[in-house]
Amino acid sequence: MTRLSFTNVEVDGFRGLRSLKLDGLGRVNIFVGGNNSGKTSVLEALSILCQPYNPGEWQSMIRRRDFGGLDETYVQSLRWCFTQATALTDPETLIDAVCEFKCHGSFPLRGLRVNYSEFIGEPNPDEVRRSSIRSRLHRPSASIIGEIMRGADLVHVPAWSESGQLNLFSEDNIDEEPISLRVWERIYPLRFNRPDRRRLDSKTLTPYSYQTNRTQVQSQSKLIFQDDSPSVLELLRNFDADIEGIDMASFRGDRPAIYSKHRKLGMAPLSIFGDAMRRSVLLAATLPSLKDGGTLLIDEVEVGIHISALRKVFKWLVDAAQKFNVQVFVTTHSLEALDALISAHTSEADDDIVVFHLDQTTEGTKCKRFSGELLHRLRFERGLDVR
Repeated sequence: MTRLSFTNVEVDGFRGLRSLKLDGLGRVNIFVGGNNSGKTSVLEALSILCQPYNPGEWQSMIRRRDFGGLDETYVQSLRWCFTQATALTDPETLIDAVCEFKCHGSFPLRGLRVNYSEFIGEPNPDEVRRSSIRSRLHRPSASIIGEIMRGADLVHVPAWSESGQLNLFSEDNIDEEPISLRVWERIYPLRFNRPDRRRLDSKTLTPYSYQTNRTQVQSQSKLIFQDDSPSVLELLRNFDADIEGIDMASFRGDRPAIYSKHRKLGMAPLSIFGDAMRRSVLLAATLPSLKDGGTLLIDEVEVGIHISALRKVFKWLVDAAQKFNVQVFVTTHSLEALDALISAHTSEADDDIVVFHLDQTTEGTKCKRFSGELLHRLRFERGLDVR
């Protein structure tokens, strides 16, 4: 029986992904393709699949893509997570949409249908009181009471099958109580706090996660660095050979921070080092923290890492994924990063490292799969660019 959480995934109607089929997923999966081919969207779809009872993951996903708050409203951000059948020319149009996911692997989820429906209504006073202190328009939440505005309902309908049957969304598979989240356009949505009943441990790292995941790093790093310090130090010394150790410290007795013991600088805070070092600390803290069978999603895996360190860093990533039984999904635009990841393949298993090339066509999102000996021949013997 496979130890991989996902061996096959299908996505339809999510962002620009239409009828996408990913067959033969491996331990480390690399998504390549042109701009707007859907690479990041695949990672986002997987993050939703890992938490089928948590529609609040859509909130996290939107913040990761629009961390600067460029979109007009949260409802506007949410509606574009669904494939639009026609061009939207009337701003007053109310959208009803659906996306579907199918999957197979050791995680017993077999499908997830997400229904999205917009409406015009009035938030009840309790919704306003429980919202964040200020609205998107920087008005006190109390002034929103009684206002008519656009809202949206997001409903998760998961389908489970312990026996592996793929008769999705039948009465036998559908949860008796679909999970829903309601949001409004003029107030910040609350975090969805309902406990997950069945979920797959997962983390998403973006090119700027090392700037925003300080709490995650601090809560996980000390134990990880103590238990796995030789491996972590080996990773960090790829960027600075003078690093002798890493630990949590607080010189003034205030909030603890991550410090490195440096041969020339002494105990130096992580903030003084470059992006590659900080991103590697986050990677070293995150991957071992995932539970057995978890998933790690990394967007633009090469960002901040100099070409000279790529092979060693990615060798660490592949070895750690094997050691901790974590399935990894990454995107990249870099041919050097792709080659470094392929070179990290050291076992005889054909599906340890798999490359998927995505392409948007009029018929849907097409995908070509490359793995094993064929992948090595294409890159290192024929010099073909599989991106």
